[in-house]
Amino acid sequence: MTEEEERNTMLSQTDTQEIILSKQRLGGKENIEENEEESGKEEEKVEMLPETDDNCVLDCRDKLKRNISILHGIALVVGTVIGTGIFITPNSITRRVNAPATSIMVWFAGGCVAATGGLVFSELGAMIPLSGAEVAYLRKIYGPLPAFLSFWLTRFLLGSMSNAPVVMGFARYFWSLFYDNPQEEVSWWMDKALVMVVFFILVAIVLCRPTLILNCIVFFTTAKVLALIVIIVAGFVYLAKGHTENISRGFHGTNTDPEQWGDAWNAVIYSYGGWNQVCSMTSEVKNPQRNIPIIVVSSVAIVTFLYLLTITSFHIVVPLEVMVLNTAVASEFGLRTMGEAGKVVLAVGVVISTLGCAQCAFLTEARCIHAGAAEGLIPSCFGLVSKRFKTPIVSILYFAAIETIFLLIGGIDFLISSSSFIQFPFSVACSAGLILMRITHPNIDRPYKAPLICPILFIIFGLFVFIMPFLGEDWMISVIWVVLVLLGVPVFYLLVENVCKWEFLKRWDGKARDALAKLFNSD
Repeated sequence: MTEEEERNTMLSQTDTQEIILSKQRLGGKENIEENEEESGKEEEKVEMLPETDDNCVLDCRDKLKRNISILHGIALVVGTVIGTGIFITPNSITRRVNAPATSIMVWFAGGCVAATGGLVFSELGAMIPLSGAEVAYLRKIYGPLPAFLSFWLTRFLLGSMSNAPVVMGFARYFWSLFYDNPQEEVSWWMDKALVMVVFFILVAIVLCRPTLILNCIVFFTTAKVLALIVIIVAGFVYLAKGHTENISRGFHGTNTDPEQWGDAWNAVIYSYGGWNQVCSMTSEVKNPQRNIPIIVVSSVAIVTFLYLLTITSFHIVVPLEVMVLNTAVASEFGLRTMGEAGKVVLAVGVVISTLGCAQCAFLTEARCIHAGAAEGLIPSCFGLVSKRFKTPIVSILYFAAIETIFLLIGGIDFLISSSSFIQFPFSVACSAGLILMRITHPNIDRPYKAPLICPILFIIFGLFVFIMPFLGEDWMISVIWVVLVLLGVPVFYLLVENVCKWEFLKRWDGKARDALAKLFNSD
């Protein structure tokens, strides 16, 4: 074949390929136009949520099998809500309100708030079936900035604040096993040394053997529930013997200082923490319109009932003058009702409970930071996973460093009040967003719809909790938290959105990731 013939053959082949490609393009355009017409027809039938950049499919709930019954749902929520707050916050709440009957009333009101919040988040979880709770809901309702601010403050900067009191509670009950008056007999250095040793052991377990925590969850939960049952039974047996001198004080001497009440509410919110976990299972509940209200109301009622009986037992047995001190109230209760044996049994039960709660919280919160890196909210180095242990090593170590600071400089009451103060406003924003979505998107599919009074009451209570700290002597601390939130605005636009198009950010992020990946043998 001559050169000219080869050239003609190549040209004809090229022409043929171009014809085929042009037909494919035309066919693609026709398919795109057909898809657009079909999608347009679908949009006319069902109203969709506003688009965001998270690339999530909103109707993923249809792919999940609805296999959670009423009994399963109640067990899940009750197991999540009952933590260690009931063992470490009664002192703080009683000290704030200064009366046994008032303390019991505050715990009952906390259960009502948890119930309304649970119903609100049930509707949000069914309407927006995405993982991430507040962060996911705020992004869908308000956009990426409020969602980032929620992650920035409650997860990245201060996420470990709510876990630190649990570790401190462990130390309080541990020392009660060996000392009659740990507040005076145990020095600050001894207490902090124990806290740090236990904490670093927890870090090692979470980093190297996370499955060990999961295997022990049932054991930790059983110890926690058994401790509550022992306290309830012993307390009412004590009452039946005629001991009414403590509980009979009623509302006498109730404190009316709004700042103290604000701190008391924050402690109650901390103790009922976990009620919003119901939003993670709404898309898998059988007959959600009927069963979700039953699950939420029943589970919160069970928790509230157990809490009220436990708090009442504490006030029956332990005098008010002792309750207001920073004592291990369960150990004191066991000593007064069952002697040294009762003190040891309850103290050991609470110690085991606090260990389990701290480990589980550490396990989940560190992974929230890892998820934030995967979504591009924080530097990519936080998404590194250890090749050996298959755990998010950088996120865990960062979380541990922040919590170490809180353990060294913070007290239990301060950390509990502050953690509730910084987290609750974002839950209130979600409640307000629920009302907004009903106005702006009334036709969105809602497998469950909460009564309108629920978000309204939740917002009112949330505003009260948020405003009260600004009226007290420690108002500057609340201002600092607000400033930290506002600091997240320039961080979002400059570092996350990179509105200034700074190329060095990508270089620094890559270099940090490579250096840490090499240091920790991760990828």
